[in-house]
Amino acid sequence: MKNSLMFIFLSLVVMLHCGAIDNVDDSRFRESVTITAHKYYLSVSNVKYSEKAAALQITSRFFIDDLEDVLSARADEEIILTNEGSLDKYKGLIASYFQSRLRTKVDGELIKNNYLGAEVENDQLVLYIEVPVSQEPTEIEMRFTALMELFEEQKNMVHFKIKGQRKTLITDESRKIDSVKF
Repeated sequence: MKNSLMFIFLSLVVMLHCGAIDNVDDSRFRESVTITAHKYYLSVSNVKYSEKAAALQITSRFFIDDLEDVLSARADEEIILTNEGSLDKYKGLIASYFQSRLRTKVDGELIKNNYLGAEVENDQLVLYIEVPVSQEPTEIEMRFTALMELFEEQKNMVHFKIKGQRKTLITDESRKIDSVKF
């Protein structure tokens, strides 16, 4: 995460400089460019209702290094999630962390989430979580504070696709709880 935005930005600058991108006033672009990297702290989750599983199925993406930092502070040891067998070794720690940082109310009822597992995808950890519910919800409220203890600027964006509708909620330090209705 820390380097990916800078890489994209620098690639664009190189492409402009080499003439790989046409129709851009090169000198105006250079005047507005600063080489200061700005860090963004954002997780993105997708939620859908599965009638077969009778659950809300959540797929969340976090940058591995950020999650390693927060878990290391919690465990008081260095946690490396990309080592072979690490995801199994730290499954309980990850589950416990997300039990404390993700609270879901479905139609007014607080429901405990079930951490199913994770996989490494490039520089991200993709987490799989289910929230058992017997029917498609009409209202979902989330308190999602993952990584906020480490990064004040952290935002957790959750996209829902339920009852054929797409809705999004965002939590951050100033708004730790958000909700959507279908």
